[in-house]
Amino acid sequence: MKSLMKWAVLILVLALLLPATALADKLADVKAAGKLIVGTSINFPPYEFWYTDPTTKEQKLEGFEMKMAEGLAKELGVEFVPVDQAFSGLITELRAGSIDVIMSGMVMKPERLEVADFSTPYFFSAQVMLTHMDNLEKYKTVESIDGEKLGVQMGALQVEIAAQQFPNSEAMQLDSIPMLIMELRMGNVQGVILAESVAASYATAYPDIAISEVPVMYSSAGVGVAIAQSEDNKAFLEAINAYVDKVLNDGTFDAWVEEAYQINGLLLQESK
Repeated sequence: MKSLMKWAVLILVLALLLPATALADKLADVKAAGKLIVGTSINFPPYEFWYTDPTTKEQKLEGFEMKMAEGLAKELGVEFVPVDQAFSGLITELRAGSIDVIMSGMVMKPERLEVADFSTPYFFSAQVMLTHMDNLEKYKTVESIDGEKLGVQMGALQVEIAAQQFPNSEAMQLDSIPMLIMELRMGNVQGVILAESVAASYATAYPDIAISEVPVMYSSAGVGVAIAQSEDNKAFLEAINAYVDKVLNDGTFDAWVEEAYQINGLLLQESK
């Protein structure tokens, strides 16, 4: 009789756990909530940036990564909800569950792979150093910039690059890339390390800075969508990968990249 009672209790406990297990499926959670909360740092053109339409004066969120995020939300049948945050805090927010994914030019570094899962990579970019135009001839080698102050975005890949490749230079870490560019233009830092596509955008916007010849070596694993690391996220990651593969293979992503460069170019022309 006691044995039967034990089995009855066990069956009841398992039955009570079933709804919780279902709710633990991240893909089901996102669909039930009706929204995809995307953590991003919106100061990273052409990945993500704000653009004011000159005709309507409406401010729009642009960039190829934001187009992908919006498309992913539509594919899942939910609302796209971008959350602008400091890049350095994105992983923390992801692990805390306040955002569903990170789409913010996040490179798949080994230490990030230990705490988050990533989609198929969808973009690769070389790393370069921006300097003031007056210093282009002065700074051409790693040794030439020894002892100088370099700017890097807090929590980003470039912090690691500065430490490993420029150990004799001091690194200024700021959350905001526009602030780093301002520090460069004011002469408070002599170089800013950035992804080449982003550096080119700012160099176009400001004629007094340019990409230098200083070599910045990095073999990138590529940029991907980051999600919290959990067995309950398997179906969610599969859905994301299916969408990423689709837009990479049908030319949609390439069109987004081209459009982002074009819109960012218009923005930069207006800012001069």
